[in-house]
Amino acid sequence: MKPLSPKTLERKYAELGLSKAKIDLLRNYFLCFANLYGMLEVREAWDVFKHYEGNKIRKKDFIAFSGIVQREPDLPFSVLELNEVFTDEPAGKPDMRLIVNNDLIGLGYGKYEQIYRLSDMAVDKPLWLPDSKDELFEFHIDRFYLSEEGKKMAEFLSDLKSDGVFKMHGGKTTEIRDIEGNPVKGKRLSDFVFYTHLEQFEIDYYKRESKKGTLRQLFKETALKKLMDYIRMNLQIGNQFYNSVADDLDYTLKFMEEELGVTLTEKQLEQFIELFTNLNNRSHLWQNCGWKPDDFSVRQTVVCQRAFQ
Repeated sequence: MKPLSPKTLERKYAELGLSKAKIDLLRNYFLCFANLYGMLEVREAWDVFKHYEGNKIRKKDFIAFSGIVQREPDLPFSVLELNEVFTDEPAGKPDMRLIVNNDLIGLGYGKYEQIYRLSDMAVDKPLWLPDSKDELFEFHIDRFYLSEEGKKMAEFLSDLKSDGVFKMHGGKTTEIRDIEGNPVKGKRLSDFVFYTHLEQFEIDYYKRESKKGTLRQLFKETALKKLMDYIRMNLQIGNQFYNSVADDLDYTLKFMEEELGVTLTEKQLEQFIELFTNLNNRSHLWQNCGWKPDDFSVRQTVVCQRAFQ
């Protein structure tokens, strides 16, 4: 949906008839939903909102808000129409809109690929509900690396160095260079910015220089940030074809070695396996609808079922 001008948005919110405090409250809830669940239907979001807020806001106003906020630019979450994401689906009802974390939205033909992955992994699972609204509101920021396990993982990754060699399939190797063309051998992952093979492929794919420039800027991140994002998204989303932590770990190690030039020592590997397992088991994962794997098998009785009639 194309964003609206500030003046038009102001008019639409005025027509909605909610106070600024209530609009800010809803915007905060939507952000927390996106960070905690990754993706949530508006009708599910309403049930969670009502669980904490009761009748503070009417359902029709809650749904109407979702149709306005989706036109706001530069928010850390998006509200997408059902048939905007699933093009073979007919237009859904307004309460079937999707509140989506922006990190799930890609570029080009694979724009919604990660949404499809998450949709497959999270289907028919109950939502985890924090014990209080204050606990829910802790998710107004991404908490993945703010937990004890997340901080330990981030600290470990920040000490890794690249050997400066791309290790490709078939044994072929090439030198890793940063975006300025300098070798990165011996540098910490936090000390150089480069493009992965996939990112360079996407840059080269487009003919328009303006598009290439946009992608170059988008992908202009340190190797450490790329690795942390890779781990976070793989654990958060999972994969329907290899639904195990061991497989996620294997693919992460391959990414580190082949793309970043990181080969772990035996001691580092033991540390990483422990950190990776703990981070997975003790994190609120999108693929588990907010549940931690450690407690997912012990479901609380007060849950919001995802299968609505």
